[in-house]
Amino acid sequence: MSDTEIFEMEKPKPEKKVKKKRELTEEQKEALKERLKKGRETALKNRQKKALLKKIDKEDEQKAQDEKIAKHILNKKEEDAVGETVLRLRDELKELKAELKEMRKAKETEKVEEIKLEIEEKKEEIEEVKVIEKKVTIDPEPEIKEIPQPSAPIPVPVPKRKVFNTRLGKFVYR
Repeated sequence: MSDTEIFEMEKPKPEKKVKKKRELTEEQKEALKERLKKGRETALKNRQKKALLKKIDKEDEQKAQDEKIAKHILNKKEEDAVGETVLRLRDELKELKAELKEMRKAKETEKVEEIKLEIEEKKEEIEEVKVIEKKVTIDPEPEIKEIPQPSAPIPVPVPKRKVFNTRLGKFVYR
């Protein structure tokens, strides 16, 4: 035999072993079908349960968002109501001042005194409303305590100089 004949010869291919198909009896087939049916029912129940949990979580999230929106809107309404009250009281104050001027011209002293009292009351109401409005719109700032100043000045440290020698000469950096 020559070298070429050895290389040209085909190698024997290994035979594939064919597995025998497992043969089931009718009883075994029925048992497997029952297990499959039971498994599918269980899986369906689990999927429905998870879907319900997701739905509940989503509803809770929506409720939280709705509450946040409602709270914001209510705060806006309170601020608007306070502003409307201030405007209404200012209008009444202007009317009373106009009446006061007319009364002074007519020199009706008794009515003048009554109107003055009403004007003062309205001013107090406006101030109260403004205080309430400030409380609603502005958060109080923390108190800032004044730091006592020392009697003698504090010395400031001077940074050290850095000197570099180069071919061009000495350079000083501060």
